[in-house]
Amino acid sequence: MSGRLVIIGGAPATGKTTLARALGDALGLPVITKDDIKESLAEPFTTGDREWSRQLGVAAYGVLFVVAERILAALAPTAVILCRTPKARHRYAERAAVGRHRVHIDDAVLATWNGDDAEFLIDIGTPRLIVGTTDGYTPDLERIAAFARGATVPPR
Repeated sequence: MSGRLVIIGGAPATGKTTLARALGDALGLPVITKDDIKESLAEPFTTGDREWSRQLGVAAYGVLFVVAERILAALAPTAVILCRTPKARHRYAERAAVGRHRVHIDDAVLATWNGDDAEFLIDIGTPRLIVGTTDGYTPDLERIAAFARGATVPPR
């Protein structure tokens, strides 16, 4: 499947990257993640504090938004998929305990976690699907892929 943009969002540790990779395989689409970009941006710099990590995250999202804008400008069919789970903080703590790339500053994130995921509920006026990620995917991967395949060209 070519000429399609699928945006997956959600709070940290809700399963966005795991779902993106599975869905990318199912749909034959490349997967570009914010964390991959953020980690690449950080490589030439020494580790900073939480604000440094946030700024790199802002820069990484900036890159993703430019890429998405270019794809949307070409009138690619677009779908938004949002991952949600009440276990996000617990999952994030488990991830932090085993260690990740130094750019993430996980302890600082956990110290300020408030559990509100409203800021992650992307709405760009295109079809949107909420996926529960607490125990697998609800709906299942086949239905998520069908939703993404059925995405339409965004309104101008």
